[in-house]
Amino acid sequence: MSAGQGFVLGCARRVSTTGLGKRMPKLAERSTRRLISLKSLFARPPPAGDAAVGSKQRVVIKQDDLFHPLSKSPIKEMRQKGLLIQEHGCCPTCVHETLGSTGQAATREPMFECPGCGYPTHCSAEHWAADKSRHSEQCGYLRESNEDEHDLRSGRTLREFEFPSAQLAEVVVNFKSWDTFLYTRSFTNVGSARAMRHVSKVLTYPVTIGATLHQYSPFTLGSGLTPEGLKSMTALRTTIKEHELARSEKELQMQQTPLRIFILGARAEAMLPPHLYLQLSYLLPSSSMMVYFVGPESIPTADETRSTIAVSPRLALKYHKGYFHDVIWNFAPFDPFTDVFFLFSPGLGHPKGRAGWQPTIEKLLETKCPIFATGFHQADMDNDVAALTEDFGGVMDWLLKPQGNPFASLKRDFGIRNLSEWAIANWGIYGFRGKRYEVQRK
Repeated sequence: MSAGQGFVLGCARRVSTTGLGKRMPKLAERSTRRLISLKSLFARPPPAGDAAVGSKQRVVIKQDDLFHPLSKSPIKEMRQKGLLIQEHGCCPTCVHETLGSTGQAATREPMFECPGCGYPTHCSAEHWAADKSRHSEQCGYLRESNEDEHDLRSGRTLREFEFPSAQLAEVVVNFKSWDTFLYTRSFTNVGSARAMRHVSKVLTYPVTIGATLHQYSPFTLGSGLTPEGLKSMTALRTTIKEHELARSEKELQMQQTPLRIFILGARAEAMLPPHLYLQLSYLLPSSSMMVYFVGPESIPTADETRSTIAVSPRLALKYHKGYFHDVIWNFAPFDPFTDVFFLFSPGLGHPKGRAGWQPTIEKLLETKCPIFATGFHQADMDNDVAALTEDFGGVMDWLLKPQGNPFASLKRDFGIRNLSEWAIANWGIYGFRGKRYEVQRK
């Protein structure tokens, strides 16, 4: 069984018991009185000419009829996706045959739709049949993706996106897995594997950050955290604890230094609805936080008019379009007690991105602040770790050994150009920091 299958199958089962006992239903009822809903982002009425017409949203596709070949989908966006794959994709059988005989890959457009997954995968039925054994490895995941995408656009009320608000102080969040997290955070509307995939896709970014910083983090000594990592996390958690102690004193609250969370190379995580990051704020309710999205693709709105969004009195999002090493003086000085960096699937070892990341990594290591990065899958993470070790191994310390992320997205994403290539957002995670030199007595 692959790692991706393990995530999907493991999260199809809901946790039925916790240490909260009989008190949990009442606490869950109280803690979910105010809900934050994202369903309007996905349940859009189809445009004129499609299946749904009129001012009121209605169900376009029923739950027992979610599978459709892309070319025959009742959803215009899905039909357009099929056309994109046919235009830019490749036939794996053609690639294999020409690469083996001539050394150069040549392919025809994938016009044939697999009856199992509904995606245009091969140029003809003959090539699909010849490649059936290899394609079967991905066919189930592609069908799952097909049904998930149709479900998001089906017109039904997406109640799984009605998120709970602030956590009660007496309810402890369990960060062991998605199951325990959603249960102890009172996500009462997530009741199926499909709903889990929908929710994990958008929550993987804020929850990965929260799980790393929280005092009950799953990353501990003996579970990947190194002694140097413990030092860095103790510094950050000391500040978080000070925020908790100062909550009852107004004078101390005024003197608080907020946590600064830098997300470098921000792409999809910068495009998420701002109020989604309230889920991060609820995990650290006493701390004021400023989240900085930095990168050439960091764009908060279509017109790029807002660079700061105040989501709540304790949470602000700031957007900086540009490379970190070029705008670093906008953020200096840095403090390991308040500042932390996250790089979500940066591609540090990718041939086209390695040289571009090196100036940023050099500046990051100089800050001596903790840095956490993720990978799409095992090979992607191993490639980034190898590049880091080769380029900066002598001037950095490992904080968190490379390992699977319990809060990776449960949904597989497939490339338009090659459907055999897949990625899982934040599949793995690791941490590092600029080397610190301790003063030693002779």
